[in-house]
Amino acid sequence: MSEAAEKITTWDSIEGEESMAEGHEPAWQSLIGYVEEPDLSASRVLDFGCNRGGFLRALYSKLPYRDALGVDIAEDSVAFANAHKGNTPCTYAHNRVLANEKNSFDLAFSHEVVYLLPDLIEHAKEIRSVLKTGGAYYLAIGEYAENPLWERWKKTVAEFSPVPPQTYSLQDIAKAFQDNGFEVSVRRMVCDKFLPYDASDGKYLLNPMELVDFMTRYMMLFKMKAI
Repeated sequence: MSEAAEKITTWDSIEGEESMAEGHEPAWQSLIGYVEEPDLSASRVLDFGCNRGGFLRALYSKLPYRDALGVDIAEDSVAFANAHKGNTPCTYAHNRVLANEKNSFDLAFSHEVVYLLPDLIEHAKEIRSVLKTGGAYYLAIGEYAENPLWERWKKTVAEFSPVPPQTYSLQDIAKAFQDNGFEVSVRRMVCDKFLPYDASDGKYLLNPMELVDFMTRYMMLFKMKAI
């Protein structure tokens, strides 16, 4: 990781972070609904790219786990997550702690994170190193080469993101994991609930149809099983 990445405090303004958490909630609930493991009570869980901790709180309310770790390179976001975890059995920390977590996790998750990583193969190797054999990594992604909205969105992300966005294809993602210790499966991740929409935003979405298409057609969910 670069020296610049080490100094990241947050991904966006406080207002942007709050808006992102609200916008991601329907996708988090959809992702949780696709988890095939019915009982996580004995499981240790990793959230890679945890931001302000919302996903692990949402997961625990539906599928209580034994304990969890959320990691992110945005240090103020990590501090916020730790301060607002309540009674949830989880801890949040900088990504660097994963170097000490070999074969530690039964399940791992990421949501809308991989397109911000500079090296997919390095990421696949890192996730394999921290997962137990037989464990699974659920990777949800909507920002990829085949999504026709991404070409425009990438320019928007680049204006505020402290790390440059990447354009990976779905094949790039699948191959990186298959070549580094995983069996790969994939499906559409359909978010079929009412979706919050701000008609005055214009930052990403030009009309409600783009939102509905994104959340019902273009969100993809990989399940990578560690072998």
